[in-house]
Amino acid sequence: MKVINPTFEIWPQQEGEDGIYLQVERAGRVCYKSEKNQTAESARPFCQRMIEHQHYAMLEHGTVYLEIPANEPAAAWYQANKFSHCHSNGGRAYMTTNLRVLAENQRLDDLGRWRVEPTPHHERRVTVHFTTQIAITREFNRHRVDSIAEQSTRYCNYSKQKFGNEIAVNLPAWVKAEGFETESLGGVDLEVLFKRVASGKASALDNWLFANLAAERAYLNLIALGRKPQEARVVLPLDTNTELIHTAFTSDWQHFFDLRALDKTGPAHPDAKILALPLYNKMREMLQQGEDQSHE
Repeated sequence: MKVINPTFEIWPQQEGEDGIYLQVERAGRVCYKSEKNQTAESARPFCQRMIEHQHYAMLEHGTVYLEIPANEPAAAWYQANKFSHCHSNGGRAYMTTNLRVLAENQRLDDLGRWRVEPTPHHERRVTVHFTTQIAITREFNRHRVDSIAEQSTRYCNYSKQKFGNEIAVNLPAWVKAEGFETESLGGVDLEVLFKRVASGKASALDNWLFANLAAERAYLNLIALGRKPQEARVVLPLDTNTELIHTAFTSDWQHFFDLRALDKTGPAHPDAKILALPLYNKMREMLQQGEDQSHE
């Protein structure tokens, strides 16, 4: 069993139309952990397959910035689209939307006609990659206006070599505070640990460790007995490590931070706040730098 610390990373979208496709592929491959299949030429075909099969969800992670003459009918169309944000200035409409909106509404030609790099008049969208527990992604994924991609326990088989033939759990804040050390996993006797737990005299740390090790043993046994990952996953613990991608408008990120970092509706969960608060500070700094550069 691996124990992994929670992390986050902001994923800037690369410039150009190709940057849109690259962002979609990068997010989509997290779901199946198929990053090794990514090549220098794979992003556009990856997106084309999504469009052909009408699997549009991953396309939402590709942010599209458009600049349209305000008197063009297309400007009114995007302004009415609930998944697009519009700002008008000097007879121009500055649209922020995503690749799904264009693909699902047969507007992909708009990329060649009006696509631009983001300007100070566009509301930005930001993509963040989280490494955390399934328990915390349940909270993060309640922000349903965000575009979301998550590692799939249905299709990922943790008995395979690419996962190290073991499950991974993400370290909860309270367990770390109890003094847990990764080295303590070496040589743990599950039967001895079970006896301590069954006696009711085990420490909180021992109970946590036993529950996860037992879940791992049960999961690997079920796979060995022929159960599919989507069947065996029912025994996985809530602190199973997962990867999560959220892409959202900056205004929607503010709502996320209000709940998960700034305690505006009550205390945030410690394992949510340990990610959300430093992300809030990082994103605020990043956006401020962007504003400063746009005024130079």
